[in-house]
Amino acid sequence: MAIVSSAKKAVFSTAVSPLGALLIAVATAAIIWGCIAGVAALGARAAPAPKPASADLMEITRALGSTQQQAIDQLQVVQDLLASQRAETERLAGQVESLNEKLDALQKSVANSPPQTVGVTSSPTAKTREDRR
Repeated sequence: MAIVSSAKKAVFSTAVSPLGALLIAVATAAIIWGCIAGVAALGARAAPAPKPASADLMEITRALGSTQQQAIDQLQVVQDLLASQRAETERLAGQVESLNEKLDALQKSVANSPPQTVGVTSSPTAKTREDRR
């Protein structure tokens, strides 16, 4: 322990010359400058990092655009199908209306015709049977 204490006393008791102080100041400035340059270099390296994030964002945007276009295309197909079904429904409704008109006309025709009297006559086969007896 005595050796360590005497070494400490030697280090702290030694006076620093003005040249030594200048060297220490320059070394400290160099260390600080190196730290600043290192941080700046890290910053310069970190600056391109948003580009991959930007690239990811662009890729996501393209994917969303593609998905949106697919949805638009599917919606267009559904709208086309709906329009064709609507046209078919209108066509069938016209046919039903036409058939109803024909049915009404036929019912009026039957209602306006004079009633036919149907006489009860015996069939010729019945007469021949009676005649045979």
